[in-house]
Amino acid sequence: MKKFAVLGILIFLIFSCQQEPTAPKKKQGWKPELDQPSELALIMRDMNTEALKRKAKLEHGELDPTLSETLFDMLTAHPTKPHMKGEGFEPYAKSFIGIYNQIQSAEDVSTQIKAHNNMVNACIACHTQFCDGPISRIEKLYIK
Repeated sequence: MKKFAVLGILIFLIFSCQQEPTAPKKKQGWKPELDQPSELALIMRDMNTEALKRKAKLEHGELDPTLSETLFDMLTAHPTKPHMKGEGFEPYAKSFIGIYNQIQSAEDVSTQIKAHNNMVNACIACHTQFCDGPISRIEKLYIK
């Protein structure tokens, strides 16, 4: 009797292991995991976060002394796709860095707001040429 029980369990295990696994049911709102963002994408995200914080401070009448740690890396950072950093990217990046320096050297809120909005214009100009996807997100950085 024990032999039949062991034999039955073995047969069950053999056949159950041979069945193809069923695909998990998709949950509503489920999204696949994305690949790791590129170096340039990470820098752009950092700059967006910084700009949002600056915007909040400036809207409350405070100067923002924040200094980017990754800004200058955008010149050498790898993009998500090669065409997103083609010929002409470097002048845009250098212009952006110049405007960023104006933000940092501003001595009053109104001057920093103007420089900040010029930075947003520079971001949009570059993204119009190389990667237009986040333009609507960038436009939210304007200070009115």
